[in-house]
Amino acid sequence: MLFVVQITLLVVVVKHIVCQTCLSNESKEDFDKSRKALTDVQENIGKVLIKLENDNKKTLDMFKKSLNTMGQKIKKLDTDFKVLGKDFRKTKWNKYNGHCYYYSSESVDWFMAERKCREIGGYIVKIDNKEENNNIAANRPNKAVHHWIGLIDLKEGEWRWTYDQSKAVFKTWYPSHGDKGTNNNCVMLHGSRTDWFDYNCHYKALFICESNFCF
Repeated sequence: MLFVVQITLLVVVVKHIVCQTCLSNESKEDFDKSRKALTDVQENIGKVLIKLENDNKKTLDMFKKSLNTMGQKIKKLDTDFKVLGKDFRKTKWNKYNGHCYYYSSESVDWFMAERKCREIGGYIVKIDNKEENNNIAANRPNKAVHHWIGLIDLKEGEWRWTYDQSKAVFKTWYPSHGDKGTNNNCVMLHGSRTDWFDYNCHYKALFICESNFCF
């Protein structure tokens, strides 16, 4: 009888111990919620990774497209420069101090002179100092006629270079010139001298172009 009681007690104790390892209904519910939350996080991570892959692919495709477009533009620009270089070499330019100068053989008004200089890859000459002015004057093929230069005073008395709209620092006026009124707004290099005079912009004369690049 005592033995049976001991066995019964042992079974009860073992069952109690085993049940201690089991989850209660509340704990099981919390466990299931936590597990579901982890599953949701895992799914969301997967979605984020897929989205990142897609976004990166789109970005990469856009980058490739941009590079291809840029490459085509650079190729076209290189071709344009080659053509410009050939045209430039066909025209007779005189080199001085890293710049090149072109002396026209046709007479036009100041506005047409400015336009023609740009058409051949330069601009109507800007003269910065006495040395440059003397060199330009000395290299004129025809020293007996006047040449348009790029100085103009659209605002009376405010002489600016059309190339960059900077105010003229160096000026070398022919006597009694430089303020001849609103009808004389453009400047020419004197035909037989090295100084300048203001004159009517519609007068037709030779002109001098300048370029910052020499081939």
